[in-house]
Amino acid sequence: KMAKKTVTKTTTAKKTKKEEIIAVDLGCGQNKATIEFFEESLKITPDKVIGLDIVKCEGVDKVHDLTKFPYPFKDASVDAIFSSHFIEHLDGTERIQFFNECYRILKPGGKMRHLHPYYKSVRAVQDPTHKWPPISENSYLYWDKKWREMNKLDHYPIKCDFEFNIYYLWQDPTVANKNEETRTFFIDKYWNVVADMVVDLIKR
Repeated sequence: KMAKKTVTKTTTAKKTKKEEIIAVDLGCGQNKATIEFFEESLKITPDKVIGLDIVKCEGVDKVHDLTKFPYPFKDASVDAIFSSHFIEHLDGTERIQFFNECYRILKPGGKMRHLHPYYKSVRAVQDPTHKWPPISENSYLYWDKKWREMNKLDHYPIKCDFEFNIYYLWQDPTVANKNEETRTFFIDKYWNVVADMVVDLIKR
């Protein structure tokens, strides 16, 4: 009898390609945020940072008018977003579209940081290209779905849902050394105490 040949099948595990961690700087100009910036500020280490702006210059990887939607990214394809001194150049309707678009391209749990003039600082109104309204802490409530529902604002064309934390950059540096209660009083009662707001958002 002929011996039966046994064949042992070997399976090779498919190597899964590591998903790239993408960060985006919207309106970067010539000062595109670095990988180190995202590590320090948002505790995320991107494989690359993509800079977008309306004019091609050093640091701009994609030329795009950020008042035109959609942005050149797939749904849920971006891990982190940074934007410095851009959203104050958008009017109210454009801001709604902007935050909806950031929500679309961010992955669930994706992070975003915005830096812009505080509404009670002269910096908010000195630039003739800034648009109405200036941005306050309460402006960010509108990007929170639960708050919109609670306040019966579901009819607004807002799709995004973010949680957020707010920090301040001082116009009057002496206030930074005061206790928290005094700082809060100064922010509430006086103008030109805070220069800029720094806001960190997380996509729910």
